[in-house]
Amino acid sequence: MKLADTIRRAGRSLRQAKARTLLTSLAIGVGAFTITLALAAGAGGRQYASDIISSNTDVRELYVQPKMDEGSMDFTKPQEYVEGPAMQFGGGASMKMLTEDDLAKLEKIENVAEVTPIYNASALYITREGQKKYQAGLEPYNAAIKSEVLAGVPGDIKEDEVILPSAFAEVLGLPLAEESIGKVVNVAMANAATGEEKMYPLKVRAIIKSSILSAVGSTTLQTSRATVAEMYDFSVEGTPLAKAYVGATVMANDEANAEDVKQAVIDAGYDAQTAEDLMGFLFQFINVLMGILIGFGALAVLTSVFGIINTQYISVLERTQQIGLMKALGMRRRDVGRLFKFEAAWIGFLGGALGSGVALLAGTMANPWISDTLSLGDSHLLIFQPWSFAAIIGGLMFVAVVSGILPSRKAAKLDPIEALRTE
Repeated sequence: MKLADTIRRAGRSLRQAKARTLLTSLAIGVGAFTITLALAAGAGGRQYASDIISSNTDVRELYVQPKMDEGSMDFTKPQEYVEGPAMQFGGGASMKMLTEDDLAKLEKIENVAEVTPIYNASALYITREGQKKYQAGLEPYNAAIKSEVLAGVPGDIKEDEVILPSAFAEVLGLPLAEESIGKVVNVAMANAATGEEKMYPLKVRAIIKSSILSAVGSTTLQTSRATVAEMYDFSVEGTPLAKAYVGATVMANDEANAEDVKQAVIDAGYDAQTAEDLMGFLFQFINVLMGILIGFGALAVLTSVFGIINTQYISVLERTQQIGLMKALGMRRRDVGRLFKFEAAWIGFLGGALGSGVALLAGTMANPWISDTLSLGDSHLLIFQPWSFAAIIGGLMFVAVVSGILPSRKAAKLDPIEALRTE
């Protein structure tokens, strides 16, 4: 019997028991539905994390900080004294900081293009004449960080300019329009040692609306690197943290040299991480969550296996005389077994197609609502990939065929004479 004829015959046999075939397919379709959504959520989560990385960093950039001693952040026991500048925490724990000597050492590493200290600058407050005072953080303007510009042009920011998040513009009485550009806001800094205050009048260069993909928060001001450095130096002057930094960014001279630079920095006695390394926990969380969802889907598929076996056994019993007649007319045992295996494959195909198809439809309809609820902007949480549909349907067909082996063997072993005598 030709293969094509066997496939068509298997399809006709299943159509004769439509209700049973549909119910069995739906059982395996539940697993296909869950697994499809799990893979889509995993792809969407990884894409979202990748978008955050690409929107806020340069692939050549490394985040470097002093190598931490084992247990230095343990709050449960006394810690040894750390020489040099360190950020102290409650319970005796401390974190080493980079010094000017460390920065000079990093600059000498081969293929390093630039070393920039990270300024942990916090304003005492920001205000405008006649307005209330608000707390704010400060950081240097970084063109790699993508934000929606509401007014002005960020560009090459000057030392007396500031890029203002829309949240600050609103509370300081500035309209989110071009008329606010050039207006002056006052940023107050306080020296940690003396309590002396210093006011920095800054002109608004641009107003931005932070993107969901942006690392800049709604309470973070951006100004020139020189201005942030001056503010930071003033705030820590006279303290042990003067000329000390929580970390630094090291820029490789070429993307191809980034990994070599990272290893050289580690060999020099520092901790170095790429943006992808820093986001590793998020990828790990996504993978764990996806694994849990796939596990539920696999459990549903496992349960449906018994349904396929039961359906096939019933089909063999109902068609005993038919099987005997086919054998009496010359059909080989191998062809009989193959017929029932193809029937099982059809069930797997229908279940996989129904489950993944419904998942695609539901996911496509739910994506806008999910993005709006989670404030994901234009990003989608569920991303369906064509290969996943092929893999799911193919995998379920394989599972169904394996499930149908025992019933197909029973059908193949039937004695044609005994089968024809069956009432």
